[in-house]
Amino acid sequence: MSFVSLPVTAKPIADVGHKEITIWSQGVRLAGDVYTPKNISPDTRLPGILLIPGRGGSKENLKMNQAPQFAAMGFVVLAFDYKSWGLSDGPIVPAKSLTHAKETTSLDINVTHVRNIIDPFSMLSDVRAALHYLGGEPQVMPNNLGIWGTSFGGALAVVMAANDDRVKALVDQMGPVNFPYNQKKLPARVARKIETAMARGDVAPFPNAITGKTPGLKGYSDWAAMKRFDSLIHADQLHMPTLIIDAENETLFERRKNGVLLHEAIKGRLEAKYITFPGGHYDLYKGDNQKAALKEASDWFVKHLK
Repeated sequence: MSFVSLPVTAKPIADVGHKEITIWSQGVRLAGDVYTPKNISPDTRLPGILLIPGRGGSKENLKMNQAPQFAAMGFVVLAFDYKSWGLSDGPIVPAKSLTHAKETTSLDINVTHVRNIIDPFSMLSDVRAALHYLGGEPQVMPNNLGIWGTSFGGALAVVMAANDDRVKALVDQMGPVNFPYNQKKLPARVARKIETAMARGDVAPFPNAITGKTPGLKGYSDWAAMKRFDSLIHADQLHMPTLIIDAENETLFERRKNGVLLHEAIKGRLEAKYITFPGGHYDLYKGDNQKAALKEASDWFVKHLK
């Protein structure tokens, strides 16, 4: 199959095939979507692209401006919701201790369905499950996959790509990859106290509006987990061409301590490109910035996955 660059005008979703799927991650159902070029033959095998949303983002955010556009170019594309977000299930907490059982048992009990949690380790498990699902699609080349992640998803994309040899191209868009620096205001001793309190049941087992709220951002952060998470330490494990896209006047973290540092760490060892677009973090999701960033990512995948 031949590949062409993405036109500036995005193709509508009707130009591609679409199906809803269920992905299992740590025993929790995740909602996902798979997009394919329309009318491809059953024996066709195409490169796959996994799309990773940002903090509080969902597959619905990707269905208009990313997923169908990549699929229309000749890729099988998968987008998903993290556990506890969007249409995915979340963790279940029983109201009281369960009766001991030696085997798996069906129960009818009162539970709390936990929602909107920001835990990078849990989210990384979801990314891994989604990548495995994509690699198992019958029309996907299982050893020719790309990953595109935006914002929080960009940080997760770096870790996943570094640890899976099937990934042949990576696009990190505004990823806060330097978590230790970004969480520098949270002392390690305080983070340890938080984890101790959660382990002992002195506080809620999952972050909530009291313990994990961040003004201006969606969801409830597991601050201790975010303190321990570090994408940048995986830079020396990256083995694929990597495109890093940043907002010139990034408003959520220090660009030069994140995307710039990642580029500096890999540019002499593998094919790497670093570009910025004007404006702040959310300006990259609209107008000319969104179209230009999408074209850069599309050209990157065409070059390295075709």
